[in-house]
Amino acid sequence: MGLVAKNKHTNELVYIFDYKNPRSELKKDDLLCHLCGGELIIKAGLVRIKHFSHKPNSPCSCDYERHPESEEHLFFKRLIATQLSSEFEEYLNAKPLLEYPVHEVHRVADIVFAFPSGWLVAHEIQLSSITTEQLERRTNDYRNAGVDVIWWLGKSADTETNRQWLYKNYGECYTLDWDEVHKICTEND
Repeated sequence: MGLVAKNKHTNELVYIFDYKNPRSELKKDDLLCHLCGGELIIKAGLVRIKHFSHKPNSPCSCDYERHPESEEHLFFKRLIATQLSSEFEEYLNAKPLLEYPVHEVHRVADIVFAFPSGWLVAHEIQLSSITTEQLERRTNDYRNAGVDVIWWLGKSADTETNRQWLYKNYGECYTLDWDEVHKICTEND
């Protein structure tokens, strides 16, 4: 599942959340995967969050390390990308880039904030189980590519061991609580 596609005629990135009804506003034959160039379809129904997907029997052919993303993951990706600049003054001039390919290490960051100075900060959402060794390896990959990283932990990734690793290495730990966010959203409807 992806939130970003590339227009095959203009090479511009297309963010699905920029469209209220992407199926009627976008031409499906114009959309390509921004990583491998494969053809995409639009999925925007009543049950699942709207997203781009490779055509059936045509998985992404790039060699970037990626993992399937849950509805919660996509929700938090959008929430963080839209809210950080309105919540934190230091992010006012930064541009959020979803599903940003970090070519040097063949990884796709959930969100990268690009600052006018050229500084890049990846925000990685981790909801599935992960070890501190994996957190450290991914963090080092980003650092080696010149990208700082901030981790957001939720669900089974939000363990005491992972929190302690983040506190030790960053002095802070950000956590995500899907149940709490969902409760707030349903109360506001």
